[in-house]
Amino acid sequence: MALVGEAFLSASIEVLLDRIVSSDVSNFIRGKKELQAVLLNKLKPTLMSVKVLLDDAETKQITNPNVRSWILELKDAVYDAEDLLDEIATQALRRKMESHDQTTAVVQVTSFFSSLIPFKDGMVSNLKEILGRLEYLINQAHILRLEVNCGREKAFQR
Repeated sequence: MALVGEAFLSASIEVLLDRIVSSDVSNFIRGKKELQAVLLNKLKPTLMSVKVLLDDAETKQITNPNVRSWILELKDAVYDAEDLLDEIATQALRRKMESHDQTTAVVQVTSFFSSLIPFKDGMVSNLKEILGRLEYLINQAHILRLEVNCGREKAFQR
């Protein structure tokens, strides 16, 4: 049952990686240099590293309860990243819809009020906090002796 959860977590990481490079998110973060740097240059490779370590963690969690705890912490961080990317994607979609349909009064009023609320700097700090948690988990993975592709190599040796 636990392996199904980790397969879902691995799939969630894949979805996050796809979202980071999606055209809507890319267009939205263009011009927001700090967000772009954190999201594309740091979060993406960090998620890729975590995903690779997760393969070995799936195997080792059976005999090591500390690895199981690591996976649970990783789930929390990944789900927080998903929530934040959902928020970014929602804002990107809102702006896209507003730019395509500026003819109605309702959209103009909505556009006026949304222009009063600038892009939240809180998103950048939340993203940095999530990134810090993921980097911490990568460091912990080394202490737990999680390795890249270790589980797959063992399967081939059998």
